[in-house]
Amino acid sequence: MRKRLLAALLSAVLLLTLVPAAFAASDLDGHWAKKYIDYLADEDIINPSATTGKYQPDTKVTRAEFMRYINRAFHFTETASISYTDVPKSAWYYETVCIAQKYGYINGVGGGRMDPTGTVTREQAATIIGRLYKADPGNVSPSSLDFKDKAKISSWSAGYIRAAVDKGFLAGYSDGTFRPTREVTRGEVAKIIYYYLGTSLSRAGKAYTGADLRGDTTNATISESCTLSDATIEGDLFITEGLGTDAVTLSNVTVEGTIIISGGTVTMTNTTSDHIIVSSAMGRLLQTTATGASRFSEAEVRTAAVLYEKVLTEGYDGFENVTVSGGNKVSLTVDADLLKLTVNAPATVTTTAAAKVYHLRANRAATVTGYGSVYQADVRTDGVSFTKDIALGGYTLASGVSVSVAGENRTASSTAAVSPSSVILDLGDEESLADGVEFSLPSGVTAEKLLLDSSELTGTAFETTSRGLRVKADTLKTLSTGSHTLTFRLSDGQTATVMVSATRETAAQPVQTAAFDRYYRSTNFRDISVKLEGVNAKSDIAKVVLGLTPLSYEFDEASRTLTLRRAALAQLPSGTYTVTVETQSGGSVQAVDLTVSDTTPAGVNALTAAYRSASPAAVRFAVPMQGRSVRSITVAQDGRAYTLSAGTDYFAASDGISLAANVLGRYGISGACTVYTAALSDNSIWLLAADCI
Repeated sequence: MRKRLLAALLSAVLLLTLVPAAFAASDLDGHWAKKYIDYLADEDIINPSATTGKYQPDTKVTRAEFMRYINRAFHFTETASISYTDVPKSAWYYETVCIAQKYGYINGVGGGRMDPTGTVTREQAATIIGRLYKADPGNVSPSSLDFKDKAKISSWSAGYIRAAVDKGFLAGYSDGTFRPTREVTRGEVAKIIYYYLGTSLSRAGKAYTGADLRGDTTNATISESCTLSDATIEGDLFITEGLGTDAVTLSNVTVEGTIIISGGTVTMTNTTSDHIIVSSAMGRLLQTTATGASRFSEAEVRTAAVLYEKVLTEGYDGFENVTVSGGNKVSLTVDADLLKLTVNAPATVTTTAAAKVYHLRANRAATVTGYGSVYQADVRTDGVSFTKDIALGGYTLASGVSVSVAGENRTASSTAAVSPSSVILDLGDEESLADGVEFSLPSGVTAEKLLLDSSELTGTAFETTSRGLRVKADTLKTLSTGSHTLTFRLSDGQTATVMVSATRETAAQPVQTAAFDRYYRSTNFRDISVKLEGVNAKSDIAKVVLGLTPLSYEFDEASRTLTLRRAALAQLPSGTYTVTVETQSGGSVQAVDLTVSDTTPAGVNALTAAYRSASPAAVRFAVPMQGRSVRSITVAQDGRAYTLSAGTDYFAASDGISLAANVLGRYGISGACTVYTAALSDNSIWLLAADCI
């Protein structure tokens, strides 16, 4: 962002020195597009000509100019390689097209061409920006639109035009036509972007509030790491891919439209919206956390995502109904309680130990894996499997459909009309367990065998009732906290499975908090240590995980303290996480809420990795080396600078720079970071901090 501001300042200086003051963009005075262009100029999206000082609002926009406006509006900066025959490297728009290619919002015109100097039509503009805002084109046909010239509207643009018109971002002409093939001018493009963009929250590090939202538009767009609090957004909130994995925090925010998450690591506290879309055209893994008084009635996941729920306020369900959709296979990690999960696209769904899915409907092939609980599954297609560690309750199968459960192919439903199909118990509440739990069985059917997990219950563990049977309180009191399966083998040959979730609210461990900064010179760049209650030895710990990812840790038995090393934590993107410590004793879980920030100064490239002196090995730093080479790597020690030798002290490859073990051992100081300075061929400088453990 600072680079962009600097470029804008330099451009302004050049204009002051080269352009007569009389120009002063006077071609906007009295023009209908002045308001739109002025705002986009303030956002450094549309600039006047460097030679004339004119904005030329009535000039037709080329495809390259349109791409440049979009890249600037959403802070798209990453590039991809291109091979279009009509985009020479010497052209001003070469990088613009490389960026557009990376973010995938525009296609070539065929024959290996991009046609950068060609113009943009109204229906093309509506389609491109509509795709960026994840508008649903549905099955809208041109014939269903209300324009006199609807026959001229292309089928691929009809849905996006309908969406734009419904939101008031586009309109027809006074004669009732839309004129889809009319080439748009700079003023018309400015108006379209102005309304889609809404209030642009584009200043990195700024704390925005509802007072910053404009009153003449309904949308808001976040393109830099920032916070937004105490706000009501009447339209949509778009969090762009320009953020990469940077943190965005929403607090006390109500979005009356849709929250569109295409980038960033997003934490939403006391935030509500009826609809969320999680989708990255670049395929980035998007992490979204709901906490406090947050509720999202419908969440649509189209690309790889992680959904977290953390310390929700009573009465707020966080993510309620989640749908997996899209044309490609989706990877979804769930660390949340979902009322309903619908799979409408091929998917891998990974659940954490604490995750619960009360109703799963699989309309497409899916693998459900991890350690969570699925209370009831409705399987409508072949190719669905539940791995052995998933606690699966009942399931129904569509006609002719089979399902794989713990590696076993099954062709019959397993519900058998036993009610209730799931039970939640508080083992710490003696009164609630006094009468045990009664289960109703189908008329004329008895239970021939009853299994709790894999152990058969005898007649003393349950008793027959007029409706079925009751599992006695003394049996339930023996359960450990966590998920259990109660299996009924019935006299009619059917099998019913009931999910039993056992908690102990009165014995719940308090949630601990910790803060970490990725920048190696920050005071918060430090190991995270937490004291664990009820853990006396490392052998008491089953595992330490972030989501489902195991974390390396150390445990001091004298102080009963768990330590997470700073070099490992430095690999996490900025955001909020829940680190869970699962113990061997009853599978109980202690939680650590971890907030990761990054105060690395703007313009500084710094990476951190761990060097373990007890087991010396080369260390790789993920420096993006595509199109670059290393000019030199130096390290300072004892007031002197030492230059490393390529091929022996360090090695450069496409995936980064590796420092040899002998170099790390030579300059490393136990408990401290040794910083190596790498100068690359593009004049960039990278600071490689090797944390010696």
